[in-house]
Amino acid sequence: MTIQREIRRSEATIQWLDRQIDGVETKSDDRTRLAACCLHMAHEHHKAIVLLVAKSLVGSAFALVRLIFEAYVRGIWLHRCASDREVARFKAEKLKKGFDVLVQEIEELDGFESGTLSNMKKKSWKAMNSFTHTGFAQAVRRTTDTTIEPNYDAQEVLEALHFSRAIDFLSAIATADLAGNLKLANDVLERATVVTTEP
Repeated sequence: MTIQREIRRSEATIQWLDRQIDGVETKSDDRTRLAACCLHMAHEHHKAIVLLVAKSLVGSAFALVRLIFEAYVRGIWLHRCASDREVARFKAEKLKKGFDVLVQEIEELDGFESGTLSNMKKKSWKAMNSFTHTGFAQAVRRTTDTTIEPNYDAQEVLEALHFSRAIDFLSAIATADLAGNLKLANDVLERATVVTTEP
C-alpha cells in the first residue's frame, strides 16, 4: 500500500468518525468530561498526524505518536480507574502517577487484561520518546549520505498511520462507552474491522 492511498483511507476514517462522534452526549461531571477531553485529543492527534504526513512533515507526525497513545490511555484511566481524589489531583495538575502505573491499572479491568497496552508500550516506548523528544531515532531520519533533510522509511510512515488510526478507533469506542451508547461502540468496531481488513 502506498502512503498516499493510506492518507486517503485515514482521511475517510477521520470524516466518518467525526460524523459519528459529533453531538454525542455524556454526563457533565469532572471525571466524564476530562476523560472525554483526553479521548477527543487523541482524535485530534490522529487528524494532525495524517495532515502532517500529507504535507511531508513526517518528523512532526512521528513526534505525535506517543501523544496520541498517552491521550487514549489517560482518557481510559480517568473514566475507569481514577478515584475521585485522583480526578481532582489531575484537574489541579498534581497527579503523581507514572504512565506505567496508569497502564497497569487499566489492564486490571475487564476487557484490557490481555496486556495489549503494556505490550505496545514495551515494544514502542523507547522509539516514541526518541521521536517526541528529538532523540537519535528522530535525528538519524533527517539525513542522507550528502544532505540534512527528511529521510523516513515508507514502511515506518505506514506503521505510524496505522497505529494512530487504531488508537483513534479505540478512542471512539471509549467515547461511546462514556456515553453509554452501545450502538455507536458496535458501529465503530464494525467500521474498524472493515478498514483494517481492506487490502
